[in-house]
Amino acid sequence: MAPPLSADLYVEVQTFYARQMRALDSGKLEDFAQSFTEDGVMRHVSRDDHVQGREAILAMLRAGLPAYDGFIPRHWFDKFLIETVDADTVRTDYYAMVTMTDAKGTVVLQPTCVVEDELVRVDGTLLLKSRVIRRDDLLLR
Repeated sequence: MAPPLSADLYVEVQTFYARQMRALDSGKLEDFAQSFTEDGVMRHVSRDDHVQGREAILAMLRAGLPAYDGFIPRHWFDKFLIETVDADTVRTDYYAMVTMTDAKGTVVLQPTCVVEDELVRVDGTLLLKSRVIRRDDLLLR
């Protein structure tokens, strides 16, 4: 059985995600990539993307920038299941949604997803070791 989750760790995990997504949504792609371990993995199952390492993650993000032209993206996470594996490892599973707002205020919703992350503590700081993203609409096909 997993060790119990402390309130301090819950707040630390939530703060990690708030900082990580603010970096991504504000275009600070290098900061987002630095939130992963050196050998971190990011996998979009729906796009069959599987990249490993900060530089590869950064390259994937830069390649996707044209999709955001003319929009302000916001990543929304909810319904967290946070489990401690050991003193240095946390697994999270949560729902994610991305909104894209244009200059007229029109909001476009992207397909909802389930995200599975593994966070590890490196030199006292939580970093993302692995992220797997699964779009909900593709589960119905």
